[in-house]
Amino acid sequence: MSKLRIVGGAWRRHQLPIAEVEGLRPTPDRVRETVFNWLGQDCTGMDVLDLYAGTGALGFEAASRGAASVVLVEQHRKVLAQLQENRAYLLSKWPSDTGPVPQIQIDAADVLACVKRLAGAGKRFDLVALDPPFRSELMQSTLALLPAVLKPGGLVYAEWHENLFDDEAALCKALGIEKLDALRHLKAGQVHAHLFALPAL
Repeated sequence: MSKLRIVGGAWRRHQLPIAEVEGLRPTPDRVRETVFNWLGQDCTGMDVLDLYAGTGALGFEAASRGAASVVLVEQHRKVLAQLQENRAYLLSKWPSDTGPVPQIQIDAADVLACVKRLAGAGKRFDLVALDPPFRSELMQSTLALLPAVLKPGGLVYAEWHENLFDDEAALCKALGIEKLDALRHLKAGQVHAHLFALPAL
């Protein structure tokens, strides 16, 4: 069985089994290390929303690095079962001297419906991680919903098979905003990783 390794933080080096589901792939270690370098290695106090969570690599990594709360959204039954097992394992390994145990919620829902529900309930997040199924049509439709669940100046981390920054006007249109702060981009294999911020109100 494939394994996911937590790169940094309180759960550093812990390895988690990955559900054997075709197409399921964690964000590679090197990419995660770079992304959390972009974030200053520290997610202390952040509220994080991990959409199309899959292995939970991004959400668990954020919790390991101090995020106060993480919501993982995933529908696939087998993947969900593994996420729940991995959450229970990690929480049992939280070092008592590290501070409050992070709140990790797993939401077994359709992502688009879930984001609308969270927005309606007034939930807002510091960071939204977005890694929809590769080459699906879900990126644009999900982007359109994100401003409603982001705090002012909130960050979006997105993985996609194309560089979303190549057409920044189209990205802004999808988000329903006039401009964004394009912060970071890298390409690793076929994956483009992006970190950007919505302008603070």
